[in-house]
Amino acid sequence: MSSNSRNIEPAELLTLYWNYYQLHAEQRMKITELFIAVETVLFSVYAAMFGQNLSLSIIISIAIFIIGMICFFLDIRSTALLHECRIAIRELESRFMPNYSQNMRLFTCVKNNEGIIHFAKLIRGCYLSVSLAGILMIVIAVLA
Repeated sequence: MSSNSRNIEPAELLTLYWNYYQLHAEQRMKITELFIAVETVLFSVYAAMFGQNLSLSIIISIAIFIIGMICFFLDIRSTALLHECRIAIRELESRFMPNYSQNMRLFTCVKNNEGIIHFAKLIRGCYLSVSLAGILMIVIAVLA
């Protein structure tokens, strides 16, 4: 911060927002990586012991469902935090970078080039699919 002012300079504010954005983006990727690792192990254990232990199969299936749903809701939270940060950074770009080309204003440029397929939709679809698979696995374990 400036020593003779109580206000944060735009460059400092941009750094603050960028660090906030980076933190939540990294958390989002770590959640995805953890989801893949844990669910892979759970599916492998379920497949290896299929038909051998009904109660353990049900417990693993419930764990698969719960982990998928937890990741689903954590991704919604992370997406909301990232969205708010992108709005703030776009505002900084429009106020303090008006003479720069739009291609130099990264967050503004990305907003204008968003397609219909988003990482959030794809990954949440995976989380929900795995959660539904967990429910299906419970049914299969009970009926087998």
